[in-house]
Amino acid sequence: MKIKILVLLLMLSLSSFTTKHTNDYHKFYISVTEVEYNQKNKSLQIISRVFIDDLEKLLQKRYDKSLMLSSKDEKEAVTTYLKKYLDQKLQIEVNGVPVAVKYIGKEYEDDMALIYLEVTDVSELKSIKVKNAILTDMFEEQKNLVHIEYRGETKSMILTSGRLEEVLNF
Repeated sequence: MKIKILVLLLMLSLSSFTTKHTNDYHKFYISVTEVEYNQKNKSLQIISRVFIDDLEKLLQKRYDKSLMLSSKDEKEAVTTYLKKYLDQKLQIEVNGVPVAVKYIGKEYEDDMALIYLEVTDVSELKSIKVKNAILTDMFEEQKNLVHIEYRGETKSMILTSGRLEEVLNF
């Protein structure tokens, strides 16, 4: 738990870190995804935190230039495109078998989009393979931190454009 808090504090402190480069400001590109095993429901409950402005730029570039996130007039297409993108960029295998990652919803908190996902019918977690390529096609510097909690044990991985996936064993 202490590690999660430290990583979250690091992420928040770095979110305001900027450097000037050719009349443009570039920040530190990072997302944090937490995967928690729910023994009662036999599911993996997932929350992915992504900077709203980065996600908005990506959806505009890939799908529709007029898309705006966290606005009162947010188009329904945002959800459609977000699901499509996540299906391509966030993939999970449980015990060597690919599983469906179900989109539950999203909400906005300050400058972060919180994306809720779930994997059902997980009776046991011996190994988990996570591919998290979110925003790596948009920002070369993107780092995706993934924390997996299973029966009181938490393991973490840092995924980048050079290393999009990793396997953890429990």
